[in-house]
Amino acid sequence: MPIVTIKNVHISYNSQVIFDQLDLKIYPAEKIGLVGNNGSGKTTLLKLILRQLSADMGHIQQRKDLRIGYLPQEPVFSGEKTVFEELHSSAEEILNLQKKLHDSAHALSNFTGEELKSAMQQYERLSSEFELAGGYRYETRIKEIASGLGLLEKHYSLKTSQLSGGQLSRLGLAKVLLADAKLLLLDEPTNHLDWDATLWLEKFLRNFDGAAVIVSHDRFMLDRLVCKIVEISNRKVNVFPGNYSNYRQEKEKRETQQQRQYEHRLEFVEKTRDFIVRNINRKGTKNVAQGRQTRLDNLLKNNPDFLEKPQNTKELNFKFAEAGNRSKRVDTAVISKNLSKSFGELNLFENLSFELFTGQRMGIIGPNGMGKTTILKLALGQIEPTSGTIGIKQSLSVGYLDQAGAELNPENTVLQEASSVLPQMLPEQMRSRLGAFMFFKDDVFKKISDLSGGERNRLALCKLVLSEPELLILDEPTNHLDIPSIEALENALQNYTGTIIAISHDRFFLDRIATHLLVLGADELGKTTPGKFEFIDGSFRKYTEILEQRSQQEIQKQSSATKRQSRISRKRPPRRN
Repeated sequence: MPIVTIKNVHISYNSQVIFDQLDLKIYPAEKIGLVGNNGSGKTTLLKLILRQLSADMGHIQQRKDLRIGYLPQEPVFSGEKTVFEELHSSAEEILNLQKKLHDSAHALSNFTGEELKSAMQQYERLSSEFELAGGYRYETRIKEIASGLGLLEKHYSLKTSQLSGGQLSRLGLAKVLLADAKLLLLDEPTNHLDWDATLWLEKFLRNFDGAAVIVSHDRFMLDRLVCKIVEISNRKVNVFPGNYSNYRQEKEKRETQQQRQYEHRLEFVEKTRDFIVRNINRKGTKNVAQGRQTRLDNLLKNNPDFLEKPQNTKELNFKFAEAGNRSKRVDTAVISKNLSKSFGELNLFENLSFELFTGQRMGIIGPNGMGKTTILKLALGQIEPTSGTIGIKQSLSVGYLDQAGAELNPENTVLQEASSVLPQMLPEQMRSRLGAFMFFKDDVFKKISDLSGGERNRLALCKLVLSEPELLILDEPTNHLDIPSIEALENALQNYTGTIIAISHDRFFLDRIATHLLVLGADELGKTTPGKFEFIDGSFRKYTEILEQRSQQEIQKQSSATKRQSRISRKRPPRRN
């Protein structure tokens, strides 16, 4: 039986239809990925489930006493309470039970006889309720969840008004996970989470026995967690069984099928109209033509969208040129020998050596602040190493994408900035190239300083493609891009014949484009450890499998050690007085 049923829901704002004939069911324990373009109605759907919004038509049913935990993109706090107080407020029911239990225990001394027997029964009932609610370990649970999300005991005394935006998001998520809900509604839960916290959240949600609806751009997490994808498109939801990768494949099949159906419908109408025009005035076929005209008129009247063309959203559409001067033999593209870099007392890495060959693709991953961007700057000669060397083969042309956007001149227009790469290209030709990166009409005359983060990144990608590099160095290339744009970039990079070094927090992106990984600042279990590094010959998915195997081995090792210690304790002779 579903825990939430949405049937034939219609809702609109200021005459704009958001949902029309919306149907959806949520079942116990299932994990759902909710996707759709910005503004398509994802947050509206969550608020409908929460009953913060009412539908104009249709109905929404929930299972009786369903407890829902909701994480908005920007959690709001009064600022008066401390982190410790906010965390404990999530366990309000447990705290109330605890108070009743304490009061009941203190009252026992006031009774005798039958009254004491009745009071004892009440105490035992409250104790049982407290235990079932997890009361005897809620303090431990608070610390486990807070710590997993990066909120440490040193933060407990801080008022929420003193927290950063990232810390507020983590606190909001911690409160939701502590609320003992049976349905979680999570709107971009990995926003502001670092490496450790993202890995921890994935593990928590995998083991969570309730249902969850997750709005996220983290496709890797959706691939590993969800059993179905709900896509909001054209004021309705489309349900795709399986994870995100299955969704993309099935969506492509459906779109191809819809296009073919549209072409068949269009062909049918054109042929019917042609037959009518040729036969409407002919004696022998006049009645047949009139009959077809009537049926066609009725068909189009009763099905107003019969000739509606499938909507295709505008997306990036580009590819990289063949990497030039690539010899048939494999050459060294980048080489690092005993590379070390420190800033004051912080030692990022020491004696780091590797060799990257032409055509290989290396992803650099790890917690923030562990030296990922530093390695790129060392390779480019922008900063000096503490010791050792790193260098790029001199004959290779290099394309560098800087996550800070420092490579763009804020005084230029989009057209001027793109033309700086190929000054000989005619403006009309350059505008055509810019169109592939979704700069249309007057967009090309915008100043760089007026561009959004996504527009700046698309322009930087355009310059990169125009420069036709043999080695790509990419620092967070997916920043500010929506999922369709990221996937267009992935497709272009998969067909690129040159060498790639890429830093990215987008694990799905790395899984698609990287064949080798350099893990910086993390130990064998993925925990932040400055100075540590490791090389993985394989994709990001392989790395996660390695982490899971190591984690299981560590659990088994600890379990064996506990059992061994228990056996030793049992064999130890009792101490004599």
